[in-house]
Amino acid sequence: MNTTFKRILFWNEGNNKNKNYGVGHGRDVLQKLGCPVWQCEISANRTDVHTYDAVLFHLRTWSKNDLPHPRLANQRYVFWSMESAAWRIYSVAPMAEFFNWTMTYRWDSDVVAPYGYVRPIGNVPLHPSEAQMKFYLSNHRNSSRNYAKRKTKMAVWFASNCRTVVSSRNELVKELQKYIAIDVYGTCGNLTCPKKLDDSYESSEECRDLAASEHKFYLSLENSLCRDYVTEKLFAMMHRPIIPVVYGLHDDQEKLAPPHSFINAAKFENTKALADYLILLNNNDTLYNEYFWWKPYFKVHDSEDEKNKSMCRLCAALHDETLPPKIYHNLTDWWDTQSTCIFSPKIS
Repeated sequence: MNTTFKRILFWNEGNNKNKNYGVGHGRDVLQKLGCPVWQCEISANRTDVHTYDAVLFHLRTWSKNDLPHPRLANQRYVFWSMESAAWRIYSVAPMAEFFNWTMTYRWDSDVVAPYGYVRPIGNVPLHPSEAQMKFYLSNHRNSSRNYAKRKTKMAVWFASNCRTVVSSRNELVKELQKYIAIDVYGTCGNLTCPKKLDDSYESSEECRDLAASEHKFYLSLENSLCRDYVTEKLFAMMHRPIIPVVYGLHDDQEKLAPPHSFINAAKFENTKALADYLILLNNNDTLYNEYFWWKPYFKVHDSEDEKNKSMCRLCAALHDETLPPKIYHNLTDWWDTQSTCIFSPKIS
């Protein structure tokens, strides 16, 4: 590995019109982040673009009229996005024959940048066998903690985008409300709770804590249904004593989280069947508590530092001299087609 400093340029504005991409600039930012390979200088200064080893382009503000010139053969141009591939307002068609690497939430990206992940603390498989699950569930029944204790409310949902979204989550919640009570926080409901004081627009930690202390189920519903698109809506609630209810059509949550740690609404014949199951758990503390069997054995990694460690992986890749040259001849195929987004599934 070459331990001389590599240089990374943040070319255009990311979310919230900033060019620090959540990590900032300088020669020591990745060292402070705890990166195993941290010898990369990060900057947003375009004046010496020809001296950089990698140039990051944020999908949201990429423009074919605002690109480096001339392009150097030894530079890696990196496609960076945490947006769902379902939002076709950002066309990648003009980006053919342009990018060398991808850096997204998708697990087949050249540089993987997930919203979170779950890892065992000890010698426990992420996906135990059927026999192992019987052991863990049986053992958990002896736990002294009752996660249902003092919870007086059924389900809760935080949502601020009330417009039609392509995941059919609004339709699912509306149908589910025919059978169970759901507290809705945000502009989509009549309850309010402060957002974080940063630029993320996410619910505050205090709001999430409140939801988990009073409710038994949290509706962790994404705004789109694309392969690998699993966000803080799941991971942030897995830290807490509440069961997330997801709607996943690609088995992504099943791949990322231990079994019996969440409920996938898409696995039920219809919304009534889902509601009946939630009511069953609501009335049976033993069955409800089984969904927390995994807590002593696993850790959820979704902090801002964890998310920013995708920059660690980018730095390490730049230092890896064994990586062959690469170009995305057809980014539309990789981003649009291979994301296998499912639009507006019917809810019954």
